[in-house]
Amino acid sequence: MTVIFTYAFRSLFLLATLYAIAVVPLWAAAWLGYLPMPTSLGAPSWWHAHEMIYGFAGAAIGGFALTAVAMWTKRPPVAGAPLMILSALWLIARILFALPSPALLAPAIATDLGYGVLLFVLMSREVISARSQRNYKVLLILGLLPLMNGLFFLGMTRNAGWTKTALFAGLWLVVLLVNLIGGRVIPGFTRNWLKRQLLEQKREPATLPPMFDRFDLLTTWLMVAFAILHLLEAPARWTAVIGLITSVMLFIRLTRWQGIHTGSEPLVWVLHVAFSWLPLGFLLLAFAEIGLLPQTAGVHALTSGAVTTMIIAISGRAALGHTGRALESHPVLTAAYVLITVAAICRVAATVGPGARPLLAVSAVAWFLGFVCFAWRYVPILTQPKAQMPGSLPTV
Repeated sequence: MTVIFTYAFRSLFLLATLYAIAVVPLWAAAWLGYLPMPTSLGAPSWWHAHEMIYGFAGAAIGGFALTAVAMWTKRPPVAGAPLMILSALWLIARILFALPSPALLAPAIATDLGYGVLLFVLMSREVISARSQRNYKVLLILGLLPLMNGLFFLGMTRNAGWTKTALFAGLWLVVLLVNLIGGRVIPGFTRNWLKRQLLEQKREPATLPPMFDRFDLLTTWLMVAFAILHLLEAPARWTAVIGLITSVMLFIRLTRWQGIHTGSEPLVWVLHVAFSWLPLGFLLLAFAEIGLLPQTAGVHALTSGAVTTMIIAISGRAALGHTGRALESHPVLTAAYVLITVAAICRVAATVGPGARPLLAVSAVAWFLGFVCFAWRYVPILTQPKAQMPGSLPTV
């Protein structure tokens, strides 16, 4: 069995990275008028949104989930034929959706839904076999994702008014997954790093990030409430109020994790940067509810900002830990973090001020260069055997 199918993070992180390099520059070129708009999923914006949620993020979610579940359950990793089939389904769907032929829509939908369903089945087998009740909430999100994807396809083919709502539901599920995973790993990784720093410097213990508590739970439920109100198109004032409260709670939650003390370690501070887009995204969406900003500002804060930065942060760290390499950043990797952050800032700015075209172009270039840097550093790691280096630890 080739090394790339020995662990899900290898094949699926690789696919997500290569797809990211291609899909956003092509979309930006189409948006700017240099290429024809994609029409395989009806409105071009639907294609873009769908491919970022179920294409790019979908592959990264699969890579993380099937890698992490081996650590959560102490079972062997999903590998071999099931992983090959899963990766093939994802890849075939992306190719078919990129082609303009209407005859290819049905097989594209079938393979795309097949990826989501198979991912859910594989995760369910691992989690339920180990009776890992703590991770049933992850299963719930992974089970709802292909369901929302199917509703989107159904609405699109019938030209239903709720098609966009189904697409937004998929986005909210991904955002909630970012919150769930970020809430686990960010305080834990930060706590461990701060402890090492204090030990090396022989200093007295400082305030460490608290583990998950009632404050975190309340914040999460507020996120869920805002998402439901947004999907139901509830009265704008109530939705805006919940959004503002959620934004404040998320910001307080972030400050509790002591990210301000992690500036010397890119592998840690990038996690805090990723999570910081969540309170900003909810704030911008709250303003959008009362007509102060376009909705796309908040949407891209969540997608280009929170989701993308969390993906690149988690996948880079997981690749190092699970291939036996030291948990140390690299100048090229740090450059990737900075470029992806610049891309997100420019993409959000393009929705709220003048100069949308140049800002979008800068965002696409920064995104492209960021993922090229990431690929330059990590494609060799993802495709080569595990390094024999004692002392490295799994990171998810």
